[in-house]
Amino acid sequence: MILDPKLLIAGLCLFAIAFALALIQKQLRGRRLQAAIAPRPMAMASAKLLADADGNKVRFDGNGAKTIAIIHDFDNPHGGNGHREELTAREAFEVLAEIRAVDKNAPLNIVLHTPGGMRLAGEMIANALKDRANTTAYVPYCAMSAGTMIALATEKVVMGRHASLGPIDTQLVGFPMDSYARLLKEKPVQHISDIWLMLSYLAEKDLKNAKQRACDLLNRKHFQNPDACSLTDFLVSGDMPHSERIGRDRAAEFGVNVAKEDCPEWVYRMVEARLELLNAANGSHGFDPDFGSKAPRES
Repeated sequence: MILDPKLLIAGLCLFAIAFALALIQKQLRGRRLQAAIAPRPMAMASAKLLADADGNKVRFDGNGAKTIAIIHDFDNPHGGNGHREELTAREAFEVLAEIRAVDKNAPLNIVLHTPGGMRLAGEMIANALKDRANTTAYVPYCAMSAGTMIALATEKVVMGRHASLGPIDTQLVGFPMDSYARLLKEKPVQHISDIWLMLSYLAEKDLKNAKQRACDLLNRKHFQNPDACSLTDFLVSGDMPHSERIGRDRAAEFGVNVAKEDCPEWVYRMVEARLELLNAANGSHGFDPDFGSKAPRES
């Protein structure tokens, strides 16, 4: 069978055009992603307008305070983009720079929507917040692990009606530190592989000061009982699964200084707009199919 040269040339031209369009689309998506993860993109002054993925302006009100948002696009059903999915050291440095730029007596809001992340990153941010006055953490949906640690470093935590905090015990290769200590106690050393034995020794060292380290990062506003460290001792002990949900009422029972009111609407708007921007970099649009809250929004 002999192909018509004209058809062959036309086919090659169509292939070249399709390839060029694919490259252009990839570059455009990459630029949108870079815009989403540019250094310190989540730190905002109060009473500003936040742009969503389509360029629309979404109003939020930080109640006269500087607002820093730590928002991650975790558990994205369309597939992760490898960025802003959990707290990293780089993001911690960005947040620390923003905190340092705010007068120590000025009110400061921390909006948290995160599964947690690197322990060092969470501890650095918590350490920068724990002795500041006029700090408030807003948790509209979820602030687990290192996110909980950061929330407890502020004076007050404002949680959504169905929001969650969680345990703050350190995880090592996907397992809690306490599990490694139990491994050493319950299994003869000669039956433990070298790598797991070394990890167990590392966990043993970490557990020696884990409770004191967590207590040192707790804001004094949460000290509501004679045993000041009982709250962090419990959260770092490993007695609960790391994904255990701690709701608003339960957090208050533990001694967390939790506000009785729900998160204000501007917090939900900020998180939704941010997630929409991050999802747009993946070609999706947030909480499909009905992204966003149902509350009426200002034009």
